Amino acid sequence: MSVIDFIAVRRRQDNTKAEEPRSAAHDKAKNNQAKNPQTPLTASQFTRHVTHIIEDEMRRSLKRHVDVIDPREMIDLAKMLAELKAKYIGMTLTIASNRTPMTDAELEQLRNTRVKIQELEAAYNELNEAIASQLVEVRGVVKE
Repeated sequence: MSVIDFIAVRRRQDNTKAEEPRSAAHDKAKNNQAKNPQTPLTASQFTRHVTHIIEDEMRRSLKRHVDVIDPREMIDLAKMLAELKAKYIGMTLTIASNRTPMTDAELEQLRNTRVKIQELEAAYNELNEAIASQLVEVRGVVKE
């Protein structure tokens, strides 16, 4: 079902709720509706339809912004993420070995590093999902 089909169904639902049409255009639309009756969408049909629209729009947008992913970019992202995680663990152990209360500066440094890790992990997960869903192409990788 295309977007136009959904809009047409919605218009038909709105027309049945409204008063009797008075113009010739409304009469023509009503006659067309009688020739091609469709039942209203169910909730699951609607959500599936919107999901397809989102996938199509994501595909177009990714093509515009990303085009083709080079595998080295994924490797660079993985290295960056691993480096940040190791730095975070090292900072944590250093702070713990000081045997003094954690300072506000140390806490802020840990927090900032954790937020960076979470952002990179979220980006990595989104990228993996886009690749797995075949929304984006990876150079040298064949589609299933």
